[in-house]
Amino acid sequence: MGEGSLSQDEIDALLQGADDTFDLSSLSGASSSSSDNLSPIDRDIISDVIGSAFQVAGNTLGTILAKNTRFMNPATESSSSADIQKELGTKSVSLYSTISGSLAGRVCLVMAQENAAKIAGVMMGGMAPPGQLDNAQLQTLKDSLAPILGTVTAQIGMKLGGTMSGSPPEISLVNSGRDLQLPDDASLVKTSLSLNIDGVGSFKVYYVIALSMANSILDIQKGGGQKQQQQSGGMNVNMQPNMGMGGGQSSVGIKGVNFPSLATAGGGPGQTNLNLLMDVQMALTVELGRTKMYIKDILGLGEGSIIELDKLAGEPVDLLVNGKLIAKGEVVVIDENFGVRVTDIVSPTDRLKGEK
Repeated sequence: MGEGSLSQDEIDALLQGADDTFDLSSLSGASSSSSDNLSPIDRDIISDVIGSAFQVAGNTLGTILAKNTRFMNPATESSSSADIQKELGTKSVSLYSTISGSLAGRVCLVMAQENAAKIAGVMMGGMAPPGQLDNAQLQTLKDSLAPILGTVTAQIGMKLGGTMSGSPPEISLVNSGRDLQLPDDASLVKTSLSLNIDGVGSFKVYYVIALSMANSILDIQKGGGQKQQQQSGGMNVNMQPNMGMGGGQSSVGIKGVNFPSLATAGGGPGQTNLNLLMDVQMALTVELGRTKMYIKDILGLGEGSIIELDKLAGEPVDLLVNGKLIAKGEVVVIDENFGVRVTDIVSPTDRLKGEK
């Protein structure tokens, strides 16, 4: 062969080297892609399940704090336990619980100590405490956030078509990654949400679960859609033979349905059935008034405390049966007992509408 030409052996050697290079790069690409354990669609599904649960939990927290509270903008990503320890393992607060039921494992709610102090400040009726949270403030924070974790757990269970419950949450100050009390898995899934509290501000909270738990959520969510498709498909298959059996037109007779006139459907058997209910006892409640109180005020109640109701002096009291308003009246004294003189009967229409 002339100069500049390659022998067949040299060409084969070059091709073999190219194949080796391609295999190495492919392995490198696979390794880098495997670090992202969730596809964009998977992340959206997890965000939807957890985000909808936190929306309900926001109402719970708002009731506790007596402020408008919202969890918004859920965003989910998978990460290693070591990376999350580096990201969230400095000056944060961790609330964690072990859940069981449709899913099982540890879940963890994390927020910065500075933001946790703001919630504790609202609960204790003052501003955010300076410096590090003390034990009393941590306990107050735990009491306010524990219902949140319980609500989220229950709502996720309902979203997945089952039931879930959690152990009583524990809380800890986090000053290093080891304090986080994360799920035991090496691969975790973190959902970040924006918590907005009127008059306090907006800040990030993080809900962390194991990747295996996230995969279980995905299996249930995706499996539910497949079952619906299979059921609808099976119905079509079963209907086809029936359509063919008639050989075309069906000879089944169809006749209309006649309903009795409402005007003529009076007494008779219906009246007899109604008479059977006349001896049934029902609880009647006389409601003097209502009010709302902060948790701190309720805890401060003692002998001699006075509670102001939303009912004015001399205003009629409400008579309720099974929680439904049926009449209004005024309080009277009969011998040694209190009684009520009925002054107004609520119309049946208003009773059905539940209007007062």
